[in-house]
Amino acid sequence: MKRMLRILTKTYKRNGKTIHRKSYLTPDKGKPGRYKGEKWYNPGEPLGWEADMSVKERREIALESRDYDLLATARALQALANVTTSKSTKQEARSDADHFFTLHRRYKEV
Repeated sequence: MKRMLRILTKTYKRNGKTIHRKSYLTPDKGKPGRYKGEKWYNPGEPLGWEADMSVKERREIALESRDYDLLATARALQALANVTTSKSTKQEARSDADHFFTLHRRYKEV
């Protein structure tokens, strides 16, 4: 049997009239923000990227996986940083994504 949570509601006033609301029970849906259903993130082609690689090696492999497209590589790394649960992967992917976004901006202006 699923655990039930009691949702407490507050009494409030509307147009001078006091509205009394009752609390109610709802099934527990797990930790807030965590959905155990179908995964929505589709990474497309794998990056071949590992957080424990050297910076130069990581960036070279990531860029090669996206046919040397700076913007596509930056977006793929940013998506990875947004969905990963590993703190080190999140930090490394975010720094690499920022690096590629900066390069894209620089070369776009030229």
